[in-house]
Amino acid sequence: MRVLILSALLGCGNDIGVTKQAQCDGLVQQQEATVDAPFDVDGDGAFDGTNPDCQATYAAADLDCDDADAAIHPGAAELACSGVDEDCDASTPDGADVDADGYTACEDCADSVATVNPGALEIACNDTDDDCDEATVDGADVDGDGYTACDDCADALFDINPGIVEVACNGTDDDCDPATPDGGDIDIDGDGNSACTDCDDSDASVGGDSTVDRDADGWNECDDCDDTQSAAFPGGTEVCDTPLDEDCDGEVDDGCVSDYTGTWELDDTIAYSCTFGVVTIDFDRVLIEDSAPDVSVDALGSGAQPGTMDGTFSTATTFSTEQIVRGSCTEVYAFSATFTSANTFDGTFTADFVGSGCFDCTDQTWTFTGSR
Repeated sequence: MRVLILSALLGCGNDIGVTKQAQCDGLVQQQEATVDAPFDVDGDGAFDGTNPDCQATYAAADLDCDDADAAIHPGAAELACSGVDEDCDASTPDGADVDADGYTACEDCADSVATVNPGALEIACNDTDDDCDEATVDGADVDGDGYTACDDCADALFDINPGIVEVACNGTDDDCDPATPDGGDIDIDGDGNSACTDCDDSDASVGGDSTVDRDADGWNECDDCDDTQSAAFPGGTEVCDTPLDEDCDGEVDDGCVSDYTGTWELDDTIAYSCTFGVVTIDFDRVLIEDSAPDVSVDALGSGAQPGTMDGTFSTATTFSTEQIVRGSCTEVYAFSATFTSANTFDGTFTADFVGSGCFDCTDQTWTFTGSR
């Protein structure tokens, strides 16, 4: 390239002259302070590599690939990962590729591991950024609970993750920590039943297992008042004149009204005689007249005593009666019983004698069972 400057000299003769001032030719031209100075703008000693004359005049080692930056020229130190060809040598890498995976340390987030680079596929849950992209998740969070499948032991269930408090006795590892007891291996009262099934794990005297229903009535041992009887369970219908508490309310035959009127056979004969036969007791049956709360008992037999004994019920099934014959020897006869069913009772009969005229009469007591 030639730079021509036309100078018009105005003078006596109006002469016109053409002067060659600058050319990248390895020579000092007019007005060049040093050789080809106009072609080394940044003053780094290398000439404009884009100028054809410079290219024709100088070797590659003297040609500047960026004549506007003194830090860039042949022989300059290449700065790693700067994105700039500081030494004007395209063969000099901008960064090393230690693991030879095709990616320099400028792009490779782990240049000592060939399997980790921007071209690698992300491997789930290996705690490694395989593709050198932090936006790529190491594991999915399907249930959106903030824990990926790498940490979440049930990533399809929102309520199960390492941040959840373990729920006792639900058979689930809620907090994803097998070391946290679910309760099945806890026995606070030491009675052999786990806290999850014990009716009361704070009291060893309370047995039972909430998972067991021995009589198959739909109520477990903890809630059933008698788990050996399928007819007895909470909410059941009370059946009168049975020994069972069918509705489990703590009372047998509650709400039942029984009529105990009738002749009852005793399992023993009540017999006694004294004062030369004046007192004669001999009976093995009684006639009960039930007019609750009043009741009367007549002894049925060959004896003259005790006659009719009157009294009252103290409960729905228990009564007591008495007959007093006054005289020099006062005779006190008492008959009491508790009905154990509609057709049986356990009873007691006593004969007491008080006074100076009782002679050989002594107090007597009999116990027996009656039935009809």
